[in-house]
Amino acid sequence: MANVTYDIMWREAMMELLDQLEAENPEDPGLAPKDLSEWACIYIKYLQIMRKLETAYDQMVHPQKRQDMRKALEACIGRMLEIRHWMVKLNRGLDFINLDDILVDLKLGPEVLEVPVPKYFIEDRAKELDDRDKFLEALIEKYNVKGPAANPIIRIGAPLGEDEAILMIQKNERGRQARERARLAAITKRQRQIEDRRVRLGVTLSHEEAARKIQAAIRGFLWRRRIKKEADKELMFIGMKPKPRDPKRDPQMGEAKNLMRRKRVQLEHGREYDEAIVNLKAKVRELEGQDMRETIQDKVNAWFVEKRNPETGEYPDFPDGDDGGSRAILNPPPPSLASLLEDAAGDGKGKGKDGKADPKKDAKKDPKKDKKGGDEAPAEEQKIGAVFIPAIEAAVQEFVAKWQDRDEVDNFHQKYDAELVKDELRPIVFEEIRLQVDGEMRVLLQNLKDLVEAERAAKLGKKGKKKKGKKKGKKKGKKDKKKGKKKKDPTADRSIESLFAELVSNGILQQCPHVHVRDYLGSSSFMAATLEKANIIPDPSMAQVRQALTEYSILPLGSQFIHERAPYTKSLLLYGAEKTGKTLMAQSIANLSGSNFFDISPRNTDGKYPGKNVGMMVHMVFKVARTMAPSVIYIDEAEKVFLTDKKKLKEFGSQEPFSRIKKELLKEAKTLSPGERVLILGNSREPYLCAKKDEKAFMGFWSKHIFMPLPDYASRRIVWPGLFERHQGRLTYEFDLSTLAHISDGYSAGQLDMTVHSLLTKRRIERLRALPVDIPEILQWMCKVEPVSREVDEALRKFMDKTPAMAVLKGGGKPGTAGKPGTADKKKGGKKK
Repeated sequence: MANVTYDIMWREAMMELLDQLEAENPEDPGLAPKDLSEWACIYIKYLQIMRKLETAYDQMVHPQKRQDMRKALEACIGRMLEIRHWMVKLNRGLDFINLDDILVDLKLGPEVLEVPVPKYFIEDRAKELDDRDKFLEALIEKYNVKGPAANPIIRIGAPLGEDEAILMIQKNERGRQARERARLAAITKRQRQIEDRRVRLGVTLSHEEAARKIQAAIRGFLWRRRIKKEADKELMFIGMKPKPRDPKRDPQMGEAKNLMRRKRVQLEHGREYDEAIVNLKAKVRELEGQDMRETIQDKVNAWFVEKRNPETGEYPDFPDGDDGGSRAILNPPPPSLASLLEDAAGDGKGKGKDGKADPKKDAKKDPKKDKKGGDEAPAEEQKIGAVFIPAIEAAVQEFVAKWQDRDEVDNFHQKYDAELVKDELRPIVFEEIRLQVDGEMRVLLQNLKDLVEAERAAKLGKKGKKKKGKKKGKKKGKKDKKKGKKKKDPTADRSIESLFAELVSNGILQQCPHVHVRDYLGSSSFMAATLEKANIIPDPSMAQVRQALTEYSILPLGSQFIHERAPYTKSLLLYGAEKTGKTLMAQSIANLSGSNFFDISPRNTDGKYPGKNVGMMVHMVFKVARTMAPSVIYIDEAEKVFLTDKKKLKEFGSQEPFSRIKKELLKEAKTLSPGERVLILGNSREPYLCAKKDEKAFMGFWSKHIFMPLPDYASRRIVWPGLFERHQGRLTYEFDLSTLAHISDGYSAGQLDMTVHSLLTKRRIERLRALPVDIPEILQWMCKVEPVSREVDEALRKFMDKTPAMAVLKGGGKPGTAGKPGTADKKKGGKKK
């Protein structure tokens, strides 16, 4: 597509953002969205705008447009996440919101709800991530550490004993020899039949007759092929048959090549823009720097004269650099309301009784207003957040001011605009010159103060230069007190590189396989809203799981701007039966957000950092995770970390108790805050192991609890073909997929993957064209895999009923706590009333 296509896409998205702001805040308050369905329509629209902005940003080659477009994209994502968290609150705290009936009303398909992951999370950090991966690979090779495998070896059933293995090999070899003997016997028999037929007919062909028969057969074949080609040409000429697609002119291949070409142009223009910034900055400093310097000096000198004490002749203190230096002198802030009230009160005292009345009334009214404000505070908490609305408004205003009416007839190649670059650089150059002038003016001011002090000393005959030392002593004392309050760092004498290398050597910091959220195959649910109307809470669909994990983890981790301002999710728990995709999703979260992957699972850390050294291990993990953010701290079998029953812990057969990291984990988790871009991600296939005394701590630690369901019928119809394609196989068009989807009910996606992996051996893949796969062959392998038992499924559902939102719905929890982000972190150890 051409450049103008993405310009139009950007323009449409910005106008739609403006329409969304008007829809959220209409002039008539009665028209503002209130219930879940109204907010759902706005959420879907933001999702569509985000997809449009992400596509345009990914392919835009103009470097300055990309900067402004990214601001709009991140503001749109942030607003979408705000609305998403508000919808969860309106949905009784349930994280999975069923919008299938709303999609029908809007005449949209379920693919609209698929949340795209912005490519710039990885592409804009390509060099940084490449250097990190190279360093990680070098350390893994140096310490000979085995990381998580992208395609682990899958075995079905228990391993065979030596005698059983020998018997199986002998059986297969005897069968192979018998099949070979049968094949040779069939060939010999066929040859004998041909010879016997010739003898009976008494026909003997000469070489010439045999050649004529062969020539006749070949000529017939060639003429038939020629007639078929002419018939095809005639059908194509009259429009009854499509023309054959030339691989060189394939539109899909052409579009893919064009996208790659645009990416190369994008990098070139970005490189040119970076070089231009350096050159144009020097030019702006050279041409305009002296004028800026004189302007600053004149204003500061005028401030010296204005603030000088007319009686003593003393000059004011110059503002410190921490307070902004001369910034407040050049751009004085407007007077505050308190100062205006004080001035009014001072004027009133001078005027008499009339002036005294107003301040007293105001003083009486203020506490009442404060009280009313205090009463209304809980109501304010129930309103949707609006942190990203100013960012959206600023992005729209910037687009209108800079790009909406800009004439780019002379910029066909979409390179940087030099005048815009100069406008962006002037404030930066001005700030640098201001800092230089501040240093010069401090020296000048000190000389003036010394001169005034000398004149005063000459008059009085005294020398008074003792004040400075006292002030400096006080400031140093304050700084020393602040430093004393900081938490001690046991690894303060070590570099981040050494800590990074140590964690890699112990297999805690791992390299993630390149997996994607879309590898978690599954469909949307089309009857969930209907079930909700019948007071039945349906299981989340696999598409909803993809959507929730993208919004709760990948989008915030991928952007510093979003993580600082969006509703905060500190920790996520993925729970479900075995082989339901928990590890796959954990790895895809780290991979798509460009995060480091720290595995502090009990089994992975068993035997490492024994005894009290476990505290050092957890501290190192969180320190490196913060410093090299974004980071994912992964805990497999998370429920075992919170177990306190020593008998159960001994059953796991570990060198160290699995719960040894619990104390330090809770301590470090409390210190996490928005903007640090660290996510604690737990996996659990047996969350019901936690007894009542452990359940509260385990449940309260996680901000969100995401259930990983078994694939339903619609999902299994997608999973089966997808797994065959993943393993280089293919199901035929006539294959009875519906029957297979019914038969495989109760199996997890991972168990179906084991079946396909075992079935499609290298030899079987080579024979697929001649002998396609059928249902009986699949069943032979599927019978060797045990499905998820009913007992496990029931235990998981009982645990799901105890999660905060479900507990409120079932009547077992406190109302008002479900759906609030972070309530699990804030309310630990609270007693039931």
